[in-house]
Amino acid sequence: MTFNLTQFRAALDAAYVRDDDPTALMFDHYLRWKGSPSFIARPVFQEGMGPMETLVSRHFTVLAYQANPLYTTLCTLGASYRVIPFSRVSFGDERGVRYEYIMHAARANEQQAAELLALVAEYPFVHNVEIGPGYVMPVGEPVAPGSPMEYLYFTYPYLDDSRMYESNPWGEIERPELLIQVLWVLPIYRSEAQFIRIAGMEAFEGRLQERHAQIYDAYDLMRLPLVEG
Repeated sequence: MTFNLTQFRAALDAAYVRDDDPTALMFDHYLRWKGSPSFIARPVFQEGMGPMETLVSRHFTVLAYQANPLYTTLCTLGASYRVIPFSRVSFGDERGVRYEYIMHAARANEQQAAELLALVAEYPFVHNVEIGPGYVMPVGEPVAPGSPMEYLYFTYPYLDDSRMYESNPWGEIERPELLIQVLWVLPIYRSEAQFIRIAGMEAFEGRLQERHAQIYDAYDLMRLPLVEG
């Protein structure tokens, strides 16, 4: 879905002034980080569905970037409308944390990935749970038709963020009044979810990095498991 960038940006500016909606800040950040999106993979909410009726910005959408020939990078825009439940306590910061999400998907799975990201964006508020790096989210069904994976794993976007280990990472917006971070979402197997529960996040990510040193296939919804069940 193509869109008028100027008109869209003006709507985000108005929402920032009217509703204190930080989506405009995040959109500008994506433009600096990744440039203009190739297209919008998921349309914005229908007119009249304001923020009080939804759990994300009424301008929520998913931006798609096709810079890599292997996969499309899909990025939520507007998931950071609200503070993640309980994060003010866990972060020890009155701002709490707000999240946006990134997912890699093959061209044929762009729409399924966009719908998964829409589900992810609302999940912590629907279930009143705190999510973050290392969190495993059950989908309850295959992440896409025919896929053997039924879970989503959350981690830092170290493949996308070239400034990840610097003082000003791309995957973060920090201002006096708010903190927004970007998380990378990966579909995983039940056996991998169980491994994370037993062995922990670091052990799983060690295996993930070993795989990616040989072949990058996290975008493949039919990939082989890192851990056999």
